[in-house]
Amino acid sequence: MAADVGTELLRDRISDLPDAILVSILSLLRLDEAARCTVLAFRWRRLFTSTLLFDFNADMPGRRDIIGTVNSILAAHPAAPVRSFSAGWSFLPRDQDLSGGCWLQELARRGVEELFLDFNFRDWSHRIPDSLFDCFSLKLLRARYCTFPDVPKAGAAPPLACLTEIELWRVSISDESVNFLLSQCTALERLKMNATSKFGRVHIRSPSLKVLDSDGDFDELFVECAPNLEWLFGHYMYMKGGSRRVCLRIAHAPKLKFLGYLGMNFEKIEIGETIFTEDRINVKTLMPSLKTLAIEVSYTEEGYIDWIIQLLNMFPCLEVLYIRILGPGSKLLHQSRGTC
Repeated sequence: MAADVGTELLRDRISDLPDAILVSILSLLRLDEAARCTVLAFRWRRLFTSTLLFDFNADMPGRRDIIGTVNSILAAHPAAPVRSFSAGWSFLPRDQDLSGGCWLQELARRGVEELFLDFNFRDWSHRIPDSLFDCFSLKLLRARYCTFPDVPKAGAAPPLACLTEIELWRVSISDESVNFLLSQCTALERLKMNATSKFGRVHIRSPSLKVLDSDGDFDELFVECAPNLEWLFGHYMYMKGGSRRVCLRIAHAPKLKFLGYLGMNFEKIEIGETIFTEDRINVKTLMPSLKTLAIEVSYTEEGYIDWIIQLLNMFPCLEVLYIRILGPGSKLLHQSRGTC
């Protein structure tokens, strides 16, 4: 019996696992860590080769020619599929050309579905290659500290048709590019933009968009047609209103559940036929879908109580109200949450 116990303890249970589970384990490791596993057995070498780049983590601290290294790895394994690609290249030289070697075009050819691009945190000078728009299988894009490419020329085939989620952090992107993403990415459900470049006019015309989460750093936000939009959030939209005369227009968003932050210093808030301006409040259209509203008011502003009451009249099914109260100098005095 003791001999049986000893034999059981020496049994290689990991090798009993099916290839699918071992491949999943390898995909969770960094590329160099997965390579070390090949010394375990010939079977691991075979698995490593077949799944080498399935989840390609290209974070390579200490390497100077990162672009060249990535191109070399892709060239050495021309048939390896790539599902996701992650690049945390925080110390790239300022003059590094990211389009060298066509690495992104090669990823597009292999059907990449997820891209995580994080570049030099000291500036936004690194530009994502134009071949981003060749990634027809792309579903998720997260980018930090870079410049978004210009939109394709008119007449080209609709790109990024599978893209469902975009997250941009400290990315320089033009109004034209934002509006292009909102109108041409027909599967886009979530767009998050924080600490990005300032916008002029953001125009939402998207049949699929559900969430727009941003700083609210724009002059005008026009929701023309967003039948599935549920969440419209501008973190500091109310702060932009005083100096930049922000205008918010919502023409068609029948499923909108969350809206904020609104403030009295907007030049105009227009929802359907309802218009809020500095000297006129005319409530004609109700929005029964809205459940949560976030507003900013200053107790030094004359008529702020009447403004809140008129605003609430638009949302007969409102359940939660967030209020930020500002004092002199736009100093935040109080923030509260209440139920309606």
